[in-house]
Amino acid sequence: MPRRFFIKLLVALGLTKFFPSLEPEIISASARSYKKISLDIEQLITVEPRTSRTLMWRLDHSLDCRVEFRLIGDENIFSIRADSVNYEDLFIYNCRLENLKPESVYEYRVIADDRATAWKKFSTPGFGAFQMLIFCDSQCVDYGVWKSVADIADKNFPDAELVTVLGDITDNGQYAPGWRGWHDGAARLLSSRIFAPVMGNHECYEPVNWLNCLPVGYLNHFVQPSNGSKKFDGYFYSFDYGAVHFIVLNTQFDELETFLPALEDEQKYWLRRDVADCNRPWRIVLMHKDIFDYMRETFSDVGDRLMPLFDELGIDLVLTAHLHTYRNRGHIFEQKKSDHGPVYVMCGLAGDQRYTEKVSAAFDEVAATPKDNYLVLDADASGLRGEPARNGGRELHVYLLG
Repeated sequence: MPRRFFIKLLVALGLTKFFPSLEPEIISASARSYKKISLDIEQLITVEPRTSRTLMWRLDHSLDCRVEFRLIGDENIFSIRADSVNYEDLFIYNCRLENLKPESVYEYRVIADDRATAWKKFSTPGFGAFQMLIFCDSQCVDYGVWKSVADIADKNFPDAELVTVLGDITDNGQYAPGWRGWHDGAARLLSSRIFAPVMGNHECYEPVNWLNCLPVGYLNHFVQPSNGSKKFDGYFYSFDYGAVHFIVLNTQFDELETFLPALEDEQKYWLRRDVADCNRPWRIVLMHKDIFDYMRETFSDVGDRLMPLFDELGIDLVLTAHLHTYRNRGHIFEQKKSDHGPVYVMCGLAGDQRYTEKVSAAFDEVAATPKDNYLVLDADASGLRGEPARNGGRELHVYLLG
């Protein structure tokens, strides 16, 4: 039984007290001197980020790694050992911090053999207002383009707490140099923010002949919240942040049908149960493929499969990607323009693979072909406000709910 699954099972059953080696160890402030090591450490979303956090980092060789952390102002230092996987000659480490206090500031460092990073800080949220940065299709030939977009967003919105990329994170999900380029480009952006990844179709291609394959690279690079599925853990998930319940869906039905034929049915079953348990004012779906097919000038296969379910479940906002362009459709209900129902926004492009799409006069309220943009979502219990996408400083849209 994998250690990570074993720990999750013990936590769920409340049995960790009987296995003290799996709990964080309380240590005294150490007088030991460590050599310095610099690591790009990313914070990954958890089901309840108010009380937990996943840290991830990568090394070219295997080291004995652990995380020391403490609440600011508290003398107790906790130490917990990191897990790792070896993928494509890269050692990918992760460490889950549990039982954190909401609305608090912590500091942590990574110990790697006889070296240690500087102490870094992170904050746990409460139920208040927050800001989120939304990117999509960061896939690149030159990941310097992605780095430029990410660094500009980091500079312009220093208080944003959450980040997502709505799929096609890299150009090929099984190509190791692409992942290195993406992580390097995201280093500054993700150094102090929580990342919520979304799988795209390019995460499901193998690098030689670009045939469909399982998204092994994506699943190794990001530890995600568990969805309770034995077969599809990591393929879709949800989490709460502030006043929003976020639902991250998998739209790779075509790419994964041969390998995972039950993906769509189980995801829909899970989605109904997930929304039934939702206790937040707002429900936002994050997914890769868009609901519209501009070549056929009608709704896409993904739209036909999922939009009736979004109507049924009272989804407020659906954010999509895939077509490397920007469209704000406003409310659509029963696949018709409406004054109610989900708001659908296709969010643009954060990489260097630029496409041109037609415009639907019937559905597209605002249409643009941005060059390297991102969106900003401000959310609280009273509303969702989308700030302008960035296209050389030009405003593209504002969408309001609430």
